[in-house]
Amino acid sequence: MLTLVSWSGIAKRLIRTSVLVTLVYRAQLFVWLISGVAPLFMMMIWWELSREKVIGGYSANDFVAYFLGIYLVRQLTAVWVIFVLNDEIRQGTLSSRLLKPVAPFWFHVAEHLGQMLVRAPIVVTVFCVGAAMFAIDLTAIAWRMPFFLISLILAWIIIFHIYYCVGLLAFWMANSLALDAMVWSMYTVLGGMLIPVDLFPETSRYLVAMLPFSASLDFPVKVLIGKVVGVDLLYGFAVQLFWVVMLVAFRRGLWRRGLKQYSGAGI
Repeated sequence: MLTLVSWSGIAKRLIRTSVLVTLVYRAQLFVWLISGVAPLFMMMIWWELSREKVIGGYSANDFVAYFLGIYLVRQLTAVWVIFVLNDEIRQGTLSSRLLKPVAPFWFHVAEHLGQMLVRAPIVVTVFCVGAAMFAIDLTAIAWRMPFFLISLILAWIIIFHIYYCVGLLAFWMANSLALDAMVWSMYTVLGGMLIPVDLFPETSRYLVAMLPFSASLDFPVKVLIGKVVGVDLLYGFAVQLFWVVMLVAFRRGLWRRGLKQYSGAGI
């Protein structure tokens, strides 16, 4: 049986391997960073629209802080596990992972964490430079950092499990990637990447705020910029924890059922 020390050593080696692979494929990392600048374009659009008036409680600087936050959270919670799972299940290469003492899930987690460690300094630098250019109060943001980091971790778990569950559908579908565009569209629109959830029509705003897409993007950003405090902050964390529990249970159920009918090389 693997001890806690063994698990710690395995985790370090897996993450270190992912970091080294990411550094080798620097061009791929650059493409990922460039492809994630859409929130910065939205920032400029909303900043221009709100220069003369406050929109839905957001001033021009609020929009800048919000979309800089969207860029930060989006880059630090980027997930591509659906592509990996789809290929491993359809091509049978999942079999080799099943023969190892560590569950495939943890290989996938380590791969993502390794890449995040490489991209984090770049993303944080872009955020800080943008905040300095528009005179955003970084000191106030620093005071909120503990709550933000908790919300960021929970957000990563949520979005990772959403895509992991969709990827596991490859056990039953010819190509689970067919659902990627749908999930991405819902994440983009309902997560706040185009418009803050606070600006949604009142009839739908609270419903959208309860969805996992908002919990994994809009909520951490509002924690970062101080748009949620007190009861609203606790409620947001409760929504995040709800989705973490639900999605972890759903992922485990899909995995067990999928393995029962999985057949690949060496299985």
